[in-house]
Amino acid sequence: MRFENQTAVITGAGSGIGRALALRFATEGARVVVSDLRAESARATADQVEQQGGKTLVATCDVGDVASVAAMYRAIDAAGWEIDCLVNNAGNAEEGLQGVHEVSDERWRSMMRVHLDGTFHCTREAVRRMLPRKRGAIVNLGSVAGLRGLGGTAAYSAAKGGVIAFTKAVSEEVAKHGIRVNCVAPGWIETPMLDNLPERWRPGMVKHTPLGRIGRADEVAAVILFLASEDASFVTGQCVSPNGGMYR
Repeated sequence: MRFENQTAVITGAGSGIGRALALRFATEGARVVVSDLRAESARATADQVEQQGGKTLVATCDVGDVASVAAMYRAIDAAGWEIDCLVNNAGNAEEGLQGVHEVSDERWRSMMRVHLDGTFHCTREAVRRMLPRKRGAIVNLGSVAGLRGLGGTAAYSAAKGGVIAFTKAVSEEVAKHGIRVNCVAPGWIETPMLDNLPERWRPGMVKHTPLGRIGRADEVAAVILFLASEDASFVTGQCVSPNGGMYR
């Protein structure tokens, strides 16, 4: 098992890609910190992990809030779990398309707070703990929107683009300490985040995806586990995009 006796911290683990990740990490031997803004969602994921024999620590955490992130890491420290992997997966989706001239300050700040600030807060705390051990792997969740930009989603695209740039900068900084940092930028994936988009868009999503379908959360999870594992020991600073061919 690739993650036997290791600890994986997964933010946004209450549903979608995060839940798929928690189950996959546990299957491969990891202790899983199941973190989510919604306590009931985190608990539901943890229950599934424990039912298959995995070990979990549940953390209700708002990644955009420094104090909340610090509290989560204190709980991990108190459990005596040393962090081997961090997956910055927590996020939210924009509700429908909106021209940049219509974007409110609140909407802009919400996107930056969760995606960009949250990735920074959690990465900073993880790196502080990984540096003395001279090992660790971090995988950040970007998006095709951050690679190519999607009209009508200026705030989301900017936040995800920032995550990709942040990944590249931090990877160069910590490589000499044995820490790898990569990014995964999915295309259209069947998760609760798609519920924020009009159903009439779905045929267009499929049409513009050469593989002819929307992706599955477990397919993204497989890429993330590869990057977090020793199978990717010579991979850092990269942005891998499982998108069915919609962006190349």
